[in-house]
Amino acid sequence: MSIGAFYGIPRAANVAYEIGTRHILPVHNQWTLIIFAAVFFAIVYWISLNPSKIVDNLGKLLTPLLLLMVALLSIAVIFNPESALSAPKDKYITHPFISGSLEGYFTMDLVAALAFSVVIVNGYKFKGLTDRMKILKYVCFSGLIAAILLGMIYFALAYVGASTAPGNFKDGTDILTYNSLRLFGSFGNLVFGMTVILACLTTCIGLVNACATFTKKHVPKFSYKIFALIFSIIGFLFTTLGLEMILKIAVPLLTLIYPVSIALVLISFANMFSTFRFSWAYRLATVITLIISILQILNSFNLLHGVILKWFMMLPLADIDLAWLVPFMLFAIIGFIIDVFIRRPKQATT
Repeated sequence: MSIGAFYGIPRAANVAYEIGTRHILPVHNQWTLIIFAAVFFAIVYWISLNPSKIVDNLGKLLTPLLLLMVALLSIAVIFNPESALSAPKDKYITHPFISGSLEGYFTMDLVAALAFSVVIVNGYKFKGLTDRMKILKYVCFSGLIAAILLGMIYFALAYVGASTAPGNFKDGTDILTYNSLRLFGSFGNLVFGMTVILACLTTCIGLVNACATFTKKHVPKFSYKIFALIFSIIGFLFTTLGLEMILKIAVPLLTLIYPVSIALVLISFANMFSTFRFSWAYRLATVITLIISILQILNSFNLLHGVILKWFMMLPLADIDLAWLVPFMLFAIIGFIIDVFIRRPKQATT
């Protein structure tokens, strides 16, 4: 929830402003950002007020339109590349898989999946589906479709970047903007701007809905609408900080939360095939992953010294920012062994 409220939502809104309006608004300053954010989050809040319709709204209108726009740009680049595929550089030469995986933290795909799964499950329940196994089946099918589409999109975007001639590009968004202008001219500004705004709008709507639903479940005293308004206001306030400041805030948050999220997903997936609960596997694996992640953050700020620093650097894969991986596997196995002896039955859910 912290990632969604303090990073995912404001980052998406800021990206929508920075890229989506770059060639549309005559000026860019703090006031135009505030006005854009106010309108943007008014729309987010309005759509989020209808949680029973949110999946239909996203699935039937915005998502197909977004995929179409991304496909048009990607196909145009594939058939008209600017240069031959570029060779990998820097860390991608020695550790391409690890480097790509760590950079993947910033996509928030896994963390967002934990939040959006609430939206998907509620969407099926609002349609009258109550059988747990059927919901699980449909959620898995939805996840498979999402994984395939995301894989296709990332592959296409990677090709766009690799086939673009080296230039003075600040980041990937500059490359996409450049190619939309190169291939579509002034019309490309509008196409690409709409693509980004729609992508960010769908993300913010889903995250506000998921965060509000989660909070309402644990704090039932207040209504869903109140929490949707609160998270929309938080998103608006953090958006006004600007993209650069948001990204600085996000790095330690992602370093802390992403490994724990990976641990939860892996153990949850394994627990699906067991007849008993993985209580201790969850506890031990997530706690040690959280502790190592905290040490990773402290080390990145040069706050580890003496024996603690020496011990931390002795952990396998610590030099490539994956110090949590081996301890996670070790403690998950220990927890699993304890669970085998306890054999606590799974709780019945609907």
